Amino acid sequence: MAVLTELYSTTRANREMPLADNVTNHNAFLYILENKGHIKNANGGRDLTEPLLYGEYSNAKWYDGYETFTVDTSEEVVTAAVYDWKQLGGFAFISGKEEHMNVGKHAAVDLVTAKDEGLMATLRNKAAIALYNDGVTDPKAWGGLQLLVADAPATGVVGGIDRATDAWWRNQTSGDITMDAANIQGEMNDMYLATIRGQDQTDLILADLVAYKAYWESLQVIQRITSVEMGEAGFHALEFMKAPVVYDTACPANHMYFLNTDFLRMRKAPGRWFTDETPQAIQSADYTLFPNWTMSNLTMNNAARQGVIWSS
Repeated sequence: MAVLTELYSTTRANREMPLADNVTNHNAFLYILENKGHIKNANGGRDLTEPLLYGEYSNAKWYDGYETFTVDTSEEVVTAAVYDWKQLGGFAFISGKEEHMNVGKHAAVDLVTAKDEGLMATLRNKAAIALYNDGVTDPKAWGGLQLLVADAPATGVVGGIDRATDAWWRNQTSGDITMDAANIQGEMNDMYLATIRGQDQTDLILADLVAYKAYWESLQVIQRITSVEMGEAGFHALEFMKAPVVYDTACPANHMYFLNTDFLRMRKAPGRWFTDETPQAIQSADYTLFPNWTMSNLTMNNAARQGVIWSS
């Protein structure tokens, strides 16, 4: 199978858009993270650690002249969230029979292109769904927004920290609401104010069909402001307080996520971010595999700046 295998390898090497770019540019959330430089290599190790500032030093105070300070050196104001590595992989493949059935140059190119596009589409879809994973539905996938920005944030463990006991590690939530054009803007105003702190503010809003239509229909024609940047990137996006509001087909039903991506990261293993690897000829069978590997996870280091509006 040397001819078709070589053609496949060459096609991958000369692919106009690498698979990693194909995945990130296909998804609004990953697109924003990539543009901010937040798809970052991790330093290796058994897990992914994100330092967290969760308290204040009690010795800091207003003072006068020679007044003394009491410093409690046992005080802890920094902890860490610890996330597990998650792995995604897939194979395109070509059999000896396929090679001999596609002996013409154009037929071979068509077959290789179809195989490659099939793998790309599959991995894109897997990634899009995993970005909303709740950590339970598919425990092997990324811990997605239903885990990090939960409907009921006073329960569950995120990054090794129990939200039932550590209130500072909870995201904002609307609670179960009626999601329609009549009240969506009021809920969005409340969520925006709940997640803002100084210059820390929502920079991306992701919505399912119901939430997106409720917001869209709540706007008068003259008020329909679209995000130029996201539009140029190929995403249909309205705006709310300068944050793009993006309809995402993978978003859970009746949900709208208010994200401050300054506090979100996609941590990846060096050399394993939708990376094509060397073809593998199967010794005991008549086909060759073309693998692609990803080793990464979505992490968060500030929950209070994230929020979700939802309806049951």
